[in-house]
Amino acid sequence: MSETPERIEREMFEIRSQMSPDMVDLRKHIEPQVVAEQVKQTVRQRLQGVVEGIKANLKARQQEFIDSAKRQLSLARKAGESRDTAPFTEAVKSDPRPAALLGVILVLTLLMVRKITSGQG
Repeated sequence: MSETPERIEREMFEIRSQMSPDMVDLRKHIEPQVVAEQVKQTVRQRLQGVVEGIKANLKARQQEFIDSAKRQLSLARKAGESRDTAPFTEAVKSDPRPAALLGVILVLTLLMVRKITSGQG
């Protein structure tokens, strides 16, 4: 009977010694600074992915806008030469952004010219 407590004590000692490195490793992983750093890295990585996605989307939209403006300009030239405005009208109906931007720029330019000329007269 005296052998049983010693054997249990020995086994417990062996178990504790085997768990000791695991406990040290666990303490390192649950330290607030380590957890905070891991969270920061994860957030940075996700934000970087989102920013890259937004940049790619903006680049694609920009190219789409430029292509549409080029197409409308080409059709406007053809409409002036052939006196047939239907293709140009359809192009503006399908994507009014370039024509709208041109209109806004034209209005702002006219307002600036008016302000400059009224200041001189």
